[in-house]
Amino acid sequence: MPNSDNQDGVHNKITKEIRYHHDISDPTDDTNKSVIAQSFSGNVETAKSHFFHADALTSNDTNGTQLDYAITADGNGIKFTIAFGTKGAGTAEADDWAATWATTKDSLVGANKWVNVRANSYWTATDATPHLF
Repeated sequence: MPNSDNQDGVHNKITKEIRYHHDISDPTDDTNKSVIAQSFSGNVETAKSHFFHADALTSNDTNGTQLDYAITADGNGIKFTIAFGTKGAGTAEADDWAATWATTKDSLVGANKWVNVRANSYWTATDATPHLF
C-alpha cells in the first residue's frame, strides 16, 4: 500500500510500460526481437508478479503516494503509474519520496531485482500515456 504523504499534493507522476523481448545472439538481426506474448487472463496481480521482483513492488509501495497497475492494451506487458507526495517542509529533495524511489530503482536494476530476469529475453521500459489516474 502506498504511503500517505499527500498533504502538500502529489507530484512527479510517471507512467511506464514494461515488456519482455526475445533475446538473440546476433544484435544486427532484428527478426527475433519481438515482444514476447503473455497470457495473464486479465489478472493484474499475476502480471505484476510476473514482471516485477518482490523488492521492486515493495519499493513502489513504500516510496509511491499514488500507484496503479494495469495490463497493457496488447496484453503483453505491465503498465504502472506512480506519483509522489513529499515528506514535508525542510526535507531535502534528495531525501524526498520521488528521489528515494529513483535511487532505489537504480540500485535494484543494477542488482537484477527490479524486473524479474527471464531466460533468453530482455526487458524494456517505455514512457506511456495516458496515466492510469
